[in-house]
Amino acid sequence: MAEKKYSLSLEQLNELVSDAVATAIKKLENVEIIDDDSTKKPAQTEVKVSQMDEEQYREAINTMAKNRGAGDEPKVGIFWYNATRKELFGVVTHKRTDYLKPNAGGGLITCSEMHEDVWKKELRRQKYHGDGTGPFKGEYQMRPRGRVFFSPADDQYIIAVGTWIDQSPEAVEQIIEEFDLPREKTIVKKASHWDIGQTWND
Repeated sequence: MAEKKYSLSLEQLNELVSDAVATAIKKLENVEIIDDDSTKKPAQTEVKVSQMDEEQYREAINTMAKNRGAGDEPKVGIFWYNATRKELFGVVTHKRTDYLKPNAGGGLITCSEMHEDVWKKELRRQKYHGDGTGPFKGEYQMRPRGRVFFSPADDQYIIAVGTWIDQSPEAVEQIIEEFDLPREKTIVKKASHWDIGQTWND
């Protein structure tokens, strides 16, 4: 008679062994089972909480007061577009006036955040807070995305997108509104870097 063969993954084998050991130990008297799960996150350093001193408080309030009403200033940054829901998501904006000089190639100004880094952070947040549902699924480059630049030399805002914009032209209006861009100083430019599926390695 042929001998039956079983296939087990290493993970399944470890689980079987752990269960068997735990069962055997429970049968012994005066033995305490210690949960030593090495997969747990390491303990994080506690952040100190203290009262803001009077001078810091005054300076913080003064700074915020100066920025009141400035929320509609033109901005630079990054975004993704959900073509099914026809809405932007994962938007990162910075006021253009936050930058005193160009910080990108070609004499342009934009935010320093990168799509791939923001995607990883939001994916973690989505996973650990709530039920894990949300727009951040799969790889960052597989969803329509783009970046807003400002060109000081031309006094012009550039919405950089991939060819996906041809199927979603309505996104332009949403980007203009989200970034508070002056319509008369804004242009849209397509470039392969922001095409769906394109990464730094392509």
